[in-house]
Amino acid sequence: MYKAIFTDIDGTLFKDDLTIGRETVRALRKASDNGLRIILSSGRYITGMRRAQEQLGLPVIYAAINGALIKDGDTYLREIRIDGETYTRAAAYLKGKVSSLIAFCETRYALEADDEWYNLQTRICGDDGVRMDITDGEDVFRATGEWPYKILVKDNDREKSWRLMEETRAIVGRRGTVISSSWNNFEILPSDVDKSDAINIVSEYLGIKAEETIAFGDWDNDAGMLSAAGCGIAMANGSERAKKAAAFTTLSNNEDGIAHALLHLGII
Repeated sequence: MYKAIFTDIDGTLFKDDLTIGRETVRALRKASDNGLRIILSSGRYITGMRRAQEQLGLPVIYAAINGALIKDGDTYLREIRIDGETYTRAAAYLKGKVSSLIAFCETRYALEADDEWYNLQTRICGDDGVRMDITDGEDVFRATGEWPYKILVKDNDREKSWRLMEETRAIVGRRGTVISSSWNNFEILPSDVDKSDAINIVSEYLGIKAEETIAFGDWDNDAGMLSAAGCGIAMANGSERAKKAAAFTTLSNNEDGIAHALLHLGII
């Protein structure tokens, strides 16, 4: 019997228009009524995840920043921030090479980007970030009141992004984790952080087994979570890495894929 549902947000829970499909809302509410806990597991920071919780209208546990920050109400289950030296080295190397650099804190973010990318980010996150040079983590702290957990790198030149991701991975080494969460981005996270961590940490917190969890995801950064869950389900719009890590593939995020899978599993 499954007791918890972990779901990614962008490309999974959210449709492309940043709303949740009506059938998916209905399905997750029914699952919650049946006693399953809902965990939002995303690369987003807490404030950027709240619009998903508000659309669901359900109590949730937040597994933010790809598992670096896990929080249930006011209870912190995990807090791991990127090492200051690693942050500075990566940010300094990438500055001027990409369209947008964004520092994610717990409830705020800071970014340097042109207006197109700034407007896109505010639409995605649902709130305004601090526009500034994010190269120095201490400057970010002074501007936002919070230390950064990660750097999000965005650029629509896919070939350049993948090249810079590999170069950044070499620069960071074992002091950080570099992974992609969409076709046009990559992220620099604390060392050894993965969404799969949330499966283990939250399961222990809830007093359940990892085998009693379901996970939904669509991209490379979801692969670990999909493998660690009792039943990992990839979206039809997902990456090949996510699909290979999953038990099966459901419909796309625009087709209420989550609702379809939960019905298939007999959860609703």
